[in-house]
Amino acid sequence: MTELKVIEGRQSSLYNHFKEYELTSCRATVSRLMGVLAIKLTWQDAVDARRRFYQIIHLDYSEYGIDEYLEFECIPGEPDYSELRSLTQEHWNHFINVLGSAAVNISAPCMLRLLESALVLAGDDVDREYDTAENVEFRSYALRRLGMMCDVLGERGITADSCSESEAIEAVSESGIGQYASINYFLMRLLDRDFPAASYLSRIPLDALKSSPLASHGSQSLMRNSIARVAERDNPRYGDRLRMYNCRMTTLAPAGYYHVTLSIWLDRGRGAGDAKVSDIDIGSMTLLSDYEAAIQVAQSEYISVFEFDEDYMPEDDPVISGLLARADHTPCQNGILCTIYNETNNHVEKAEFRLNDDVSGYALLSSRNELILMSPEFSKITALDDAMAFSTYSPHIRVKGRFNMENPIFHALCHTPGLSFDDLVETED
Repeated sequence: MTELKVIEGRQSSLYNHFKEYELTSCRATVSRLMGVLAIKLTWQDAVDARRRFYQIIHLDYSEYGIDEYLEFECIPGEPDYSELRSLTQEHWNHFINVLGSAAVNISAPCMLRLLESALVLAGDDVDREYDTAENVEFRSYALRRLGMMCDVLGERGITADSCSESEAIEAVSESGIGQYASINYFLMRLLDRDFPAASYLSRIPLDALKSSPLASHGSQSLMRNSIARVAERDNPRYGDRLRMYNCRMTTLAPAGYYHVTLSIWLDRGRGAGDAKVSDIDIGSMTLLSDYEAAIQVAQSEYISVFEFDEDYMPEDDPVISGLLARADHTPCQNGILCTIYNETNNHVEKAEFRLNDDVSGYALLSSRNELILMSPEFSKITALDDAMAFSTYSPHIRVKGRFNMENPIFHALCHTPGLSFDDLVETED
């Protein structure tokens, strides 16, 4: 009897493409202190330099380990060659935009260390608040492909051994950050139980960070933080380098929102951007009611409402120009939500920090033929209005009104099917 053997084709996830290519470039976003990271890997065929294999990876250092994994094999002469090269750059630009980050070259050992640190969270045995069968299947696929990649690199003598975790974090973190950013980033990482990054930002022993009450309520998001520097005369540990700050935080944990007060000491170090947290003194941690939480996180909304011509279909047009051209588009229950991110994460270097300040504004293409712009800042809604005047939509829309809402309504507009702005607000004709 003839023995049959299955040979995997190039389209199979079991086919090891990496054996045919050499790794030539590792690019990464400078966003590790936000707890997320995007990496782009370029592989080149040794014979035909135009033949490339690309990987785009989005890592999460909180619960999931890996959020996105994409591969593009670009072979000259194939009908989809140009399309795949364009898609590669489009996806990479998307992550740079969403993360508000620059990108830098990193070494292969550094890349492997960053990958290794995230993928320990990608196993099925990790406790997560939310998960689905689809997510489990995706992580299994991504781990299989990345395992093949690591095996090939290991056979070629390329491992993570020459790069420590601290060195890897430093390679993809902002340099010269200010004192407010040092505090906000540290608290974000500690609350999210991202202990390696929290340790990188502090002089507190790792075991002490892991046992901190701030890390005892599961993975949390820092929704808001107000920082006030304490006067030298009121600082019991004042020194040439030591500064004391009082913080009032609102955090979101699996159990709900918490209000936290604490004092934090920052060792400024001897050079610019060398500030490290040296100690924390927690005053209180209080679970908030829904009403109290709403007050803590609420922001006023500046809203501009436009109505499309009755016979005009906005989805038939290309993405509108200006600020919305770089928006992230996602379906929602009431249409398409466009999120416009800031180009940088400068909002972290503020005494009054809000998590959603990384967003410049939103645009909702609603199922009721409306275009609704929203931003919590007047200057930014004005910029969105100006962008509308130069967009491909401008000949097909009319202004219904501009409003300043003290009570947030935009979330309801996005997530209630068939809802129009007029259903929520009484407007005068």
